[in-house]
Amino acid sequence: MATGLSLHLYTTKQELDNSKNGVSTIVAWIKGKQPKEAIFHVGASVDICDVLDSGEVRINVSKTDGEMEKAAALMGAVMGAELEKVFSKL
Repeated sequence: MATGLSLHLYTTKQELDNSKNGVSTIVAWIKGKQPKEAIFHVGASVDICDVLDSGEVRINVSKTDGEMEKAAALMGAVMGAELEKVFSKL
């Protein structure tokens, strides 16, 4: 179930490079808990994250495609319904 909640996190260049190279999990941190080298601000849906007590967050990159597809389908349905309303008034 999608919550619609987003997390604003900080990660390192190495973690970003790892994700581009096919690693399925990015390690990021909440503000105030990040190491000095975690200077890159990223956003992620809470639905694809595991939040640890230490302030570390593991973002499951392999789940992002499915979540994006669901969001796009929902947006398409909403936009289609609005267009249908407009066209029915013409």
